[in-house]
Amino acid sequence: MTVTVTAEDHLATGDSINEQLNAGISLDAAATQLGITPKWATKLAWLSRTFTAADREKIGAENLARLRITHLEAIAGQLEHLRVPLLTTAAEERLSVRDLRKRAAGLRGRRQVADRATEMVERSGGPDAMRSTERALTRYARMPKDQLLRIYTGKSGPYIVGVIRAAHQLEARITQEGGEMPSVPPHNINPI
Repeated sequence: MTVTVTAEDHLATGDSINEQLNAGISLDAAATQLGITPKWATKLAWLSRTFTAADREKIGAENLARLRITHLEAIAGQLEHLRVPLLTTAAEERLSVRDLRKRAAGLRGRRQVADRATEMVERSGGPDAMRSTERALTRYARMPKDQLLRIYTGKSGPYIVGVIRAAHQLEARITQEGGEMPSVPPHNINPI
């Protein structure tokens, strides 16, 4: 009968190697004592440090018993907050390593799309864009009436109205979410 070594078993071996390393025993000596190659010992020690005791508790002993070392290796390079959910899902859904890698790649892809969207918002709605909008609106507010009406009834009018409407919506949302409107320094307040 062949005994299958689980992820939990490998992590325990990695813990043992790390304990020996912390006690001053060389990696080669620890590997020799366990009857494994130094390369394998390095991998097990690394996985043991990557998947902490707290991570293992969250994954659960039953789930770790369903996983293999290849599952751990496939996920070790993921962002820390994704590792536990991915391994838990892999165990519960009995995912192959290939399917687990696909799932992880999908999460990475969604994360990259979200990061690009955030970058775009920061670029188009970041401090520089906000300062530019604020300066334009301040200039409009200071203009003589006839000049302001020309701009307002021209091509810029709908955009001015849109900015004002969006600012009111944002103010309402901030208030709804429990935030407070920041006070505007006196030098930014300009009478019309």
